[in-house]
Amino acid sequence: MITTNMKQIIIIFVMILLASQLSLAQGLKITEIDLNVDYDEAYTYRIEKKDRMNSVSGISNNSKINADIFPGANVTFTLRIENSFPSSGSSLKGVFARITLEEINDGDDLEEESLDFDLEPGDDYRVDVKFQIPLDVDSGTYNALMEAEGDERNGTTQGANMAAKLEIKRQSHDIRIIRTILEPGAIECERKIRLSAEAMNLGSNPENQIALEFKSEILGISSIDGDIFLESSDEASIEEKTYEKTLNAAISKSLNAGIYPIFVNLYWRNVVLFDKKIIYLKVKDCGAAPTGSQQIEGGEGPVKVIDSGNITEQPVISGEGPSAAISAKFISTPVLMFIVLGAFIAFVLIIVAIFGYGKKQK
Repeated sequence: MITTNMKQIIIIFVMILLASQLSLAQGLKITEIDLNVDYDEAYTYRIEKKDRMNSVSGISNNSKINADIFPGANVTFTLRIENSFPSSGSSLKGVFARITLEEINDGDDLEEESLDFDLEPGDDYRVDVKFQIPLDVDSGTYNALMEAEGDERNGTTQGANMAAKLEIKRQSHDIRIIRTILEPGAIECERKIRLSAEAMNLGSNPENQIALEFKSEILGISSIDGDIFLESSDEASIEEKTYEKTLNAAISKSLNAGIYPIFVNLYWRNVVLFDKKIIYLKVKDCGAAPTGSQQIEGGEGPVKVIDSGNITEQPVISGEGPSAAISAKFISTPVLMFIVLGAFIAFVLIIVAIFGYGKKQK
């Protein structure tokens, strides 16, 4: 039998519960979560004709994200954040989103924040939070914690939290070139270079027939290491699943000034091209001053080049050979004057000849 005191306690508890639910209905909210996965940096995905983007919309709280996420992928969380106060309520200042991927970076968390913004009552705003999944991440499921915070005018902090599960998958065969360095990036009289590249096995299978090649016919570079063994990433240390190739090369002093491509190719089973990078060597005339920027035509898109410690971008040349190098050629002013003068004299001689021929006919 329920006594009067117990009834009063139950009524008070229900009122408190309703009040708390009402308060939760107002303030800062995460109303929508989307996720995009970009594979554009991974050449192996283009070989397999994967779509560049893999998108998931409407991720709910405590759900598993249904997307193919691989090591090295670029992942973007898009959060819609709302100020759910009524029009007479508080505006929110310095609102931002924070996402934490727990223990995904060799046992450590990855954490990124959005830029901050303000929200008036009833307004919402979409923000992006971007991650690059580590290359050496273990396959498995990781927690993704999503938070939003903002302050009312009186200093009260409003917050909202959601969580989801993020699964990292591995392909059976996934080998990539993860680093290329060319030192120096530009040469003049001293025409010696040092080229290095590092390949890594990101797949679930060990690989025992990998080949890493440096190639540039016009620069006289042709070097390949074959039958490389790389352990599978889930079982191996960094040293066991990576291979570094280094080459010291001397460039011909007779080579004209220009920008020349060096192809770095990675082969599976020694013959199947699985990844490629192109880096560029700038050759200057010995003792000549730089003549400004040079352009390379054609190509597939930008690639990163390490040049004297600075990363720059150059368009990709399709193919290699003498036509790939760009040399600036200029006609000097005296030469141009002689050409014009010669043309004028020739014109006068032709007129005189025509006039003399006509007079002779008469």
